[in-house]
Formats: sequence, structure tokens, C-alpha cells
Amino acid sequence: MRTLEGAALWAAVAGYALAFAALSAGTFLGRERLGRAGWRLAAAGWAAHTLAIAVRWIATGHAPVQGAYENSLSGAWFIPLLGGVLVRQYRPAIRAAPFIVAIALLLLGNGIMAPAVHLPLEPPFRSNWLVVHVAFAWLAFGSYLVASVLAGYHLWLSRRRAAVPAARPAVIDELSAKLIAFGFVGDTVMIASGAIWAHGLWGRYWAWDPIETWSLVSWLTYAVYLHLRFTLGWTGSRAAWLALGAAAVVVVTFFGIGVVSDVHTQLL
Repeated sequence: MRTLEGAALWAAVAGYALAFAALSAGTFLGRERLGRAGWRLAAAGWAAHTLAIAVRWIATGHAPVQGAYENSLSGAWFIPLLGGVLVRQYRPAIRAAPFIVAIALLLLGNGIMAPAVHLPLEPPFRSNWLVVHVAFAWLAFGSYLVASVLAGYHLWLSRRRAAVPAARPAVIDELSAKLIAFGFVGDTVMIASGAIWAHGLWGRYWAWDPIETWSLVSWLTYAVYLHLRFTLGWTGSRAAWLALGAAAVVVVTFFGIGVVSDVHTQLL
């Protein structure tokens, strides 16, 4: 890992870790000044994270989409971005902020443990479709994870209904559903772009390898969620539990199935 990239990466880790502590204090202990400081620390961590990605991109000559380190570096970047936009637009979601930062920190930590050598892309992966495929994969993954945090927050609010404003659980429930719908669009683009890219490489759109199969399972799981939500009117706790279960399927797809030997392991 080059010096500037490493310094920016560890600055991001420090910023996220301190932001998590400050936001937690602001959220759960009522320390408003620490909460405000947490937002500044999270923003500083994200800026350093962005710098690390930019340095990596310039040094390798390609978007950071190859290997566990680069994928974690890119994937973790989307989560604070989505969380920050969400909380800025919908203040009731602010109490979920510590958990959103924690997910980004854990994902980044997972990448740090992997080799960070600078390698050119393998010839089959020198395609613009790769960037589209991976970017939308992480966009969908980030949206689903942030939505699952909101689903968990909704369940917590539901247990404390007497102590919170009556409208807040419904607002959080609606935000979770909107994020899942947004992530589902990204998920669809990810699968479609991967199929187009695969056809250009190997003359077939689909091969039923393990990650392809589980990506389809994840997509179908969220399709069921959206159908139950918007067609059959599932809301509240049962929709929140379904969102948490669907997020577990996505985590298995991204991290559990990736250990199986197939074409995707060359990128992961």
C-alpha cells in the first residue's frame, strides 16, 4: 500500500471509529455536542476515504474493483454517502447514524486484512461493464444494509411506542421501504450489466455459477418484499423482519458464497 493511500485509509478508519463513538454518545446519552462532532468526524472520514480511492485509482489505472481489498474500499464508501443523504433529508433517521457508520467501518476493516498490492486488471475484466456491474452491486448492497438498519430501528421503536412520537415508527418504516426499492433498481442493473458483460466475454448471458445463483436469490427475495409491501400492504414489524431476513441473504451472497471457486473469485 502506497504511503498516501495508506495514510488516507487509516485517517478514514480513525474518522469513522471516532464518529461512531461520538454519534453513539449523542444518540444514546443525549450529548448533543458530541453528536454534532460525530457528524463532522464522519464527514472527515468519508473525505479521507474518497482520497484513498482516488489515489488507488490513479496508481492502478483502473477503478478499485479487483480483489477483496479494493471491493471493500469501494463498497464501504457508498454506505456513509447513502446514510448521510438519508439523514440530511429525513431527520427522524438520525438515531440510526451510529450503526450506519459502524457498518462502513467493519466493511473497511474487512478490506484492510486483505492484500493491497497494485495489480492491473486481468484481460477479461478490462471492460466498462465491469465498473457498471460492480458500482451498482455496491450501491444495491449499501442501500439494502442501510435499509436493514432502519428496519431494526423500527422494531426498537415499536417496543418503545409509548416513549416516542406516534408518527416516527411509520416514517422509519417508509424510509426503509424506499431504500429497498432504490437498492432493488441498482440490483437489477447489476445483474443485467453482468449478463451483458458475460455474453461479450464467453458468448452466454448466464452460467448458474454460485454467485450468479445467489445474486438471483437475493434479487427474488427483495422482489417478494416489494410485492408484499406494495401489493399486499405489508407494513410495520412484519415488513421490518422480512427486510432483516433479506439483508442476511445478501450478506451470504457477498461474503459467504465468495469463497466458492468460480469466475467471480477472480474479482473478490
